[in-house]
Amino acid sequence: MKKLSLYLLLCLLIAACVKNDDKDEPILVTDIVMPAQTSFNPGDKITIKAQGIQPGDDIMFEIYWPLPDQPALNYQGYALGVSPVMIEQTTTSITFLAPGHYPASTTKVRLRRSGEIMTLGEISVTNGEAPKEFQLYGIVNSHSDTSYDNCIEHINLTDGSPKKIVKLAEDQEDFSCVVNVPESQNLCGIQTIDRVRKVFSYDLSMHFWQDMGLENILTLCNGQSSIIAVRQISTDEVILATTGSWPYTRNMDQALTRQYKLPANIKPESLTRYPGVQGGSSQLLLSADNGNNSFTPVVLDLQQNSGKIYIGDPIQATALIPFWTIISGKDTGTTKYVRTGGYAVVKADNGQTELCLWNQTTMSLDEPFATFPNSARSVTMLAQDTETMKIYVLFEGYRNGRLIYAYDLVKKDWQQVTDNYPYSEIVAAR
Repeated sequence: MKKLSLYLLLCLLIAACVKNDDKDEPILVTDIVMPAQTSFNPGDKITIKAQGIQPGDDIMFEIYWPLPDQPALNYQGYALGVSPVMIEQTTTSITFLAPGHYPASTTKVRLRRSGEIMTLGEISVTNGEAPKEFQLYGIVNSHSDTSYDNCIEHINLTDGSPKKIVKLAEDQEDFSCVVNVPESQNLCGIQTIDRVRKVFSYDLSMHFWQDMGLENILTLCNGQSSIIAVRQISTDEVILATTGSWPYTRNMDQALTRQYKLPANIKPESLTRYPGVQGGSSQLLLSADNGNNSFTPVVLDLQQNSGKIYIGDPIQATALIPFWTIISGKDTGTTKYVRTGGYAVVKADNGQTELCLWNQTTMSLDEPFATFPNSARSVTMLAQDTETMKIYVLFEGYRNGRLIYAYDLVKKDWQQVTDNYPYSEIVAAR
């Protein structure tokens, strides 16, 4: 009898512990109604209903996914405290986008109020990771001179076939100077809103547009690990804003650093024609359109508080397009390959395109390492590894069509993707 009493007491203690665990989370809202659908794709709109949601309440995700390398141990990858992309929040419902950029996952939706947290429910989300290989995208905008819809398209590198990703709205028709940080799955570009040049990004995983909060931007540049915006602050001064690309940390690093004074012969608006690039660790390569088939290389020194700017000699050309690439670094005694920059020069006399590296020592263009008979419109770099390094170039074609060729830096030859594209820009991204 005593043993039975002890057993019942133990059961009651266990039950009490379970009950106390249930009470660990406060009850912040009531009458929670999760969506009937339980599985979503990244970027799907999701609405959860509940009574008592307050204006200051925050929503956050806990995202868990299995690690296939250790199935027996049942290990999980996870991301905690992830902020969602909110669409609407009222006193009786919240609407947000299903998270992207992670493997197929189970996501807990949690409500936070004054330091207290309550779990609303769980959803399943399909895979939203960046593809393992770089992808090529084409931009059709108001500069394309075509009747084709203004849009962003994905270009299949196997057969060259295009697939429309998103149609640009009327106020997005000049989306240009498009760049990407690898693995961010964001295409960042410039739109003009009420005559103000602003930075917007399109999330390729979650399929939504984001105002990045940067204004008066002349051009965007591909940095080594971030996007660098060149912002005009006076009639002859620019400053750099570095913008990160973390998919959920929407408060980007917009610290304004490194101020430069432009010489009298370089107008700020002349820098808006093409995106720039970071060539190596200490130089930012820009292109100034002087008009009358003349361009000038503009190089900003990226060393802290330098403020130095180098202006090259004017070049008779119809285009001067910055690009970055990778070259052998064995002569430097540091690494086998190093990043550097260059320019695609479209000669004014014959329309031929020359790919030239920018010599950081002499501050001038080296002799061309590749040429093409057509005029280039846009250049982007695709570097999977040291055996797959290609410079993709969008060329003017015939009958208003355009061609895309890749210059293989290993084989040192041109390879055609296909022809008759309507794009004004191309960009490699993942």
